[in-house]
Amino acid sequence: MGKEILKMANICKSFAGTQVLHDVNFDLRAGEVHALMGANGAGKSTLMKVLAGVYLPDSGTIAHNGRVIPLKGTVHDAQLDGIAMVFQELNILPHLSVLENIFIANEIVNKGIYDWKAMRKRAREVMDEVGVDFDLDARAGDLPVATQQMIEITRALNLNSNVIIFDEPTSSLTMQETDILFALIGHLKEKGVGMVYITHRMSEVYQICDRITLLRDGRLVFSDDIANVDNQRLLAGIVGSENTNQFPEKYHHEGEVIFEAKNVTSKGLYEDVSFQLKDGEILGFAGLAGAGRTEIAKTIFGCYNLDEGELLFEGKKLDVKNPVDAVRQGIGYVSEDRKVEGILAVRPIRENMSLPSMMTLGKGLHIRNNQEKDGVNKLIDSLKIKTTGMEQKIENLSGGNQQKVCLAKWLMTNSKLLLLDEPTRGVDVGARADFYQLIQDLVKQHIGVIVISSEEDELIGLCNRIIVMREGKKVGEFNEDEKNLKEKMLKLMLDI
Repeated sequence: MGKEILKMANICKSFAGTQVLHDVNFDLRAGEVHALMGANGAGKSTLMKVLAGVYLPDSGTIAHNGRVIPLKGTVHDAQLDGIAMVFQELNILPHLSVLENIFIANEIVNKGIYDWKAMRKRAREVMDEVGVDFDLDARAGDLPVATQQMIEITRALNLNSNVIIFDEPTSSLTMQETDILFALIGHLKEKGVGMVYITHRMSEVYQICDRITLLRDGRLVFSDDIANVDNQRLLAGIVGSENTNQFPEKYHHEGEVIFEAKNVTSKGLYEDVSFQLKDGEILGFAGLAGAGRTEIAKTIFGCYNLDEGELLFEGKKLDVKNPVDAVRQGIGYVSEDRKVEGILAVRPIRENMSLPSMMTLGKGLHIRNNQEKDGVNKLIDSLKIKTTGMEQKIENLSGGNQQKVCLAKWLMTNSKLLLLDEPTRGVDVGARADFYQLIQDLVKQHIGVIVISSEEDELIGLCNRIIVMREGKKVGEFNEDEKNLKEKMLKLMLDI
């Protein structure tokens, strides 16, 4: 690591009278990856959006390359100063080419005309510097998410940025795509670029980061070298307590089979998979991205066709042609991508929560408003959703509270089978503990629960049985008391 290139001092920021950053200090050195961690709502993204020019701070100073920056609260000014942010929701214009995306709003102009030849030459130079290679004429929206992310990084380097902020960069990436990103981060370190890395994944922090700064409730908890921080200290700092056990005691009551898949196949997605779910247990699905786990859940929910085999629910053959059929038969699905498939971001909590229940809440052309509001309020209270009220837009909630709403809408329909796909993705440690307890409570109420997760520790800590998938096939099944369970699961997942 090199010299200090960035220093944020005594940063304060409020929204609508609520202070979310309290005199926060942060610094960055050349050639380091500095992890910024904390629970949802701790102020991580807000602090970095102040740095990136999205927000103007109420007070405080930012010095970059030894010079105090005049704070104007614009992204363009921050970029001109060499500070760029790769947001969790990528800022790619999908209808434009890769080249156009790299130079958007910063085109090279010669006598009032775009100099495409010069832009191609400059793009090649930047790509060569970091070891990536794109088809500059390809339509950006047709490329994988990982490649779109690389395009954003190339755009930042084209502006000669020596500070790059990554906000949850691996949340939508496969294991292989994550490896590509980490290799690129290694190249950037060698070039002396300082990087801020926001994530909830502690394993990534220990793998690629040099230092950790932890925030809680908008305040600095500590900043230290990675060598001085272990899991216990980090978790204690995040949750504000030495009690860092996330997983509640498992419910143990093996009852009758409530759901069964017999030799099910959906061509091109998965093949000849069989399993049972019993009353009183949580069934987990492990596997890499593309292994077929999500596709099985979406088939049960009516999104994909079942080509062979049969599904049995409560002893009867399950026939679902679409999600409406599934909801009517008591099945709910919490998507792995809540922003795309789980929520209506600009609509209030009330509408998001009651939407699947319209068939029962409706009376002719009208909605039973009192019944709807009573149901929503009860779930807000029972799930401890932190909100100003049911009319608050769901996009203004933290990730953990958004996820609680995604779960609550199925509880409002009195679902008997819940398919939870990556239920804690983007959810902080404290909120995860609440989620795990909620899931255990559902099982006690004789609700069938299937959990799909990319985190082996989560499956082991939560589930009674775990099925391992690889390349569309079931390759293993384990009970919770299996010895060396994580090692055995990984060997099957990776085929080693």
